[in-house]
Amino acid sequence: MLESNRKGIILVIIGMTIFSVQDVLIKLLSDELALFQIQFFRSTVGIVIIIAYQKIIHEPVRLTTAYPLLTVCRGLMFFFGYSAFFFAQSKMPIATATVLFMISPIFITVTSIYFFKSQVGYRRWLSILIAFVGVVLICQPETGQFNIYYLFPICVALSYAFSIIIIKKTSDKDTLNQQMLLVFLIMGLLSGMTGLLFGDGRFDTAANSEIAFITRSWQFVDIKSISILATISVIGVAGILTLMGAYRVADPAVISPYEYILVIWVILLGYLVWGDVPSFNIAIGMVLIVGSALYHSVWSSCHASGIPISFQKSVTCSQFPGSSLNTINHPL
Repeated sequence: MLESNRKGIILVIIGMTIFSVQDVLIKLLSDELALFQIQFFRSTVGIVIIIAYQKIIHEPVRLTTAYPLLTVCRGLMFFFGYSAFFFAQSKMPIATATVLFMISPIFITVTSIYFFKSQVGYRRWLSILIAFVGVVLICQPETGQFNIYYLFPICVALSYAFSIIIIKKTSDKDTLNQQMLLVFLIMGLLSGMTGLLFGDGRFDTAANSEIAFITRSWQFVDIKSISILATISVIGVAGILTLMGAYRVADPAVISPYEYILVIWVILLGYLVWGDVPSFNIAIGMVLIVGSALYHSVWSSCHASGIPISFQKSVTCSQFPGSSLNTINHPL
């Protein structure tokens, strides 16, 4: 088990490194290519890789689901969630967007109260309050100017929480690869439709310059951009498969805290590429959010894995399993 956990830790670190590189590349492309063009290529490559992976492990490729409505809802959540997160990254330091998304374990805890009748003790309610203070510190920096784009990663975190609910509801009949394949199909279809509707750049005007990443025409500007686009598409799926592999071989309670190395990577890369340095308020907010989210993730993983914890008396077992998708702190 020790060797499996060590392997899982290495895979988690590799996966989070991949996601940090992906985020940097997408932000770099946000001044050249259209958001939904990136989405379309990521989805298309994702479909190809997942089908190839299913063939390798001899898993049947199914384009059907026992839960069509829930699957469509999850596909819509991922499509708009990805779009909102990538757009937010184009408007703020990638570290800020990433940390704001990390309140997703908080939303998962809150939604589990309603959907699974989970009971939450005072310690976790306190950590939720601490995370909220962190959000306020980030969204209201020392300038006192509220940035509407800060709400995007928060909405993505909420959407992700509901997608976890759907995974829980559908996992009894649909395999994880089957769910991922259908989600990529929905995302690819929606991205392609947006390309048909305004991929010609008809809305790419001076009046819409603030949202040029969305309205920009689809194009292949040069070999460099195409290469980056292809790289984003491949490593995005590679990151997902790496994390899936990590949670298949290791104990979630042991490896989930290592996901937060992503924060270190995005802060470091943000500084190296753009010179981004978090202000004092934002830095404190990041610490509060990451600390609270880490508490929730470790608690969920330990509790679902049956590991005794000192505050077990204050909380009854959450009905979320300690699965890979319960703890991943990136919208993938």
